[in-house]
Amino acid sequence: MREEIDILKSNIESILKTPLSDIDNYILVPFDDPGFGPPIILQTPSKLVELVNIVEVSGGNECPENSLPAIEQALTVSKPNSMIFVFTDGYARNNSKLNSIENLCRSTNSQVIIFLSGKCVSSGSKSVVGTIDAYFDVAKSCSGSVIQLQLNNFRQVFRMMKEISKTDWTEIVANKIFTGSEQFTISIDGYTKDMVITVTGEYPNVEILDENGQIPAIDRIVNTLHSKVSRLMSPPVGTYSVKIFCQGKTLVTIYKRREVNFRLGFSPKLARSLKETTNLPLPGTVNYISIAIAEISIELNSIYIRFNGRRVKKIDVEIVDRSLGLYSAQEYFEPDTSFKITIYGHDESYQVIKGSTGTLTPQKMIQELQVKRPKIEWIEPKEALVEYMANITLACKASGYPKPTISWSDEIGNIFPSEDALLETRSVFISYAYVDKVTENNTIHCKAESKEGEDTLTMDLFVNRTLMFEVLEYPQDATFEYSTEGQLSCKVDAYPEATIQWYHNDSLVENGDNLEILSDQSMLLLKYMTPQLTGEYRCEINNNIQSKSYTAIVDISGVELPEIELKDSELVLRLDDWVNIECTIKKGKPAPKVTWKFKTDNGYEDIPEGVSAEENHLKIPSVKTEHIGIYKCEAENIFGTDSKELLIKVEYPPKIKFYDKLKIVRLDEDVELSCEVDAIPKAEVRWQKKQDDIIIPLDSRHETDEWNTLRFTASSVDSGNYYCIAENYLGRAERVVTLNVLVPPYIDPPPRKIITIRTGESVTLQCHVHHGHPEPSTKWEFIALNSTLTTLLRGSSINDLTLNNVSKTHEGSYICLAENMAGSDTIKIDLKIF
Repeated sequence: MREEIDILKSNIESILKTPLSDIDNYILVPFDDPGFGPPIILQTPSKLVELVNIVEVSGGNECPENSLPAIEQALTVSKPNSMIFVFTDGYARNNSKLNSIENLCRSTNSQVIIFLSGKCVSSGSKSVVGTIDAYFDVAKSCSGSVIQLQLNNFRQVFRMMKEISKTDWTEIVANKIFTGSEQFTISIDGYTKDMVITVTGEYPNVEILDENGQIPAIDRIVNTLHSKVSRLMSPPVGTYSVKIFCQGKTLVTIYKRREVNFRLGFSPKLARSLKETTNLPLPGTVNYISIAIAEISIELNSIYIRFNGRRVKKIDVEIVDRSLGLYSAQEYFEPDTSFKITIYGHDESYQVIKGSTGTLTPQKMIQELQVKRPKIEWIEPKEALVEYMANITLACKASGYPKPTISWSDEIGNIFPSEDALLETRSVFISYAYVDKVTENNTIHCKAESKEGEDTLTMDLFVNRTLMFEVLEYPQDATFEYSTEGQLSCKVDAYPEATIQWYHNDSLVENGDNLEILSDQSMLLLKYMTPQLTGEYRCEINNNIQSKSYTAIVDISGVELPEIELKDSELVLRLDDWVNIECTIKKGKPAPKVTWKFKTDNGYEDIPEGVSAEENHLKIPSVKTEHIGIYKCEAENIFGTDSKELLIKVEYPPKIKFYDKLKIVRLDEDVELSCEVDAIPKAEVRWQKKQDDIIIPLDSRHETDEWNTLRFTASSVDSGNYYCIAENYLGRAERVVTLNVLVPPYIDPPPRKIITIRTGESVTLQCHVHHGHPEPSTKWEFIALNSTLTTLLRGSSINDLTLNNVSKTHEGSYICLAENMAGSDTIKIDLKIF
């Protein structure tokens, strides 16, 4: 490393003499085998040159080197945004420092550039020890580069340092490690002033082409077997392709500098344009700094002022006029203190862009001045068009020594308020006049006078009042206290003059007892606030060219709508219960009146008989079923009503509606036995059949519907007593229906319809009757051969007729007849005697 340090000693002074970007201090961190540090911090470049010239080389037998801890220490002690150059002739060891270095670079935004002039070769052999990978990782983490050189081209280092240091690079376009080949596409806009491409690897080849496939003008800063550094100076706008071919691992870093053009001005007053400023600030006072950016798409964020090349101060800016790209900041400037201003902003894609001035110094204080006659310089145009009733500010510059008296007036002698301030030391002044509410064309004079003379310049103001419609006040939602006065405003400044009309709830307002419109229609008075005056108010403005309408909602305070409360919304009572229900008044001013109503099919009507209402109480001395229903308590005052409903239910044991106790039907007729039950709660209803106190089960023929009606088709066995039983927890009711089913009689057919016997014998004729209900009556009739009809015997359902010792007179037809209410039946037997 001895040869490299000797070359560094010979060239370091030439580097520091080059105009560099702003530098606060210089730090030297030595490292050897195996130690490093301590860091030496210097304030001037000459001190750094002296220190470098006394550096001695020792050791040199250990490789890899202890360079990473030295880089870590440099990042720790240096200021943010520092540029750190590392000179080494061997690879790094102690890779454990890589994470710390990466974090430091991220937090400080510093860059590390490593100049590597050798490799680590083991003793007694030509094999390489270690790799360049650690340096690649440091450079990538710290937005830097690795430049590999040999002694015969080591001096190229210094040109690289000059080019990197003298430019404030605003953007790292690429910072990548790869193997083999890679292609990058880079866009150059009008703000890009410089671009540097650094490539390190084995035998790198770099090809740069513009969008037309042409090779642009390139300055080769470093050109070795392992590193290429190329610079494009003031490249034309366009898209460039960068193709890189290399053997093995490669590191590429591409730097770009973007710069915006701007102009500066200084004034003791906030300037509206650079015409109201001067080129240098006044010393010993606070100055407004006006910054004008030509490209209004650029947005300025802040400015930095470096005083005497050392102290840096960040100052926030404010927008004065975005359309002009004009910004402003304030700062105090010491006499004879040089400074440099750097602005920072971003473009529409939020890419950082900056610009800097050269070194400036405040104005010099002139001790003696020659007498100078006053002279006026107009900043404003000679003619200006202003809006009607506008407030405007006019400015002029006046020079002269001693300071002249500056005044502003119009052609009829009106004097306008103004203020003056020194703009350039002792002889140039800025004067501002303030003209309020311009209503007519006028000529304005700026006059400067002293005992040495006077000067006056004039400008003509023309007022633009073509059409005007400005609503100054409009009605807004309001709440007025009961019985007080309220006001609604609707004012307009219009040309032509406008008329105003007021509406309340869509009805045109006219002056009355409680409403009054002022003579100019701009105000509506609500003289005595009542609920009738609440609602929507609208003012309509019209001048036949333009119209507008505004609405406001007016409410009333100091009143209280009724609010009531019922303890229950439903009551379940029993017959003959006594009840007293209170309707509690919770709110209401004035005190509301309480009424009770009862709901019927026709709406709410008077409460039923047996119920009384006393003030806010509802009383029922003895509850009946007719008291069942919905009762409403209603409270009302002049501002509104409130109501609550109460449902009264009455529970009672079952009651069965009366029907006939006897029901007579014929066989096969449909039977309906009704059982209409009234009960609360609902009763359980069932049917039973009893005969001689014995319950006879009902079969599947018997059906009961939802109204408890028992239905079936009458059969011969259905006669008897039927019981409808209704029960709830309050009691039981029962209905008995006796059912008679009328069944016609039926006679068994005789075994023989013709019987032949001898004279003197006896014979019995059978007549067996079945099924008849009620029990049928029977009789035998005889029809003799001569057709004479004779009734022989009457009896019950079984009636046999016996004939003894028959003779020829017994010969004929014998008829058995059975009949009841339901019908009749007969059989016929013919008797022959021989």
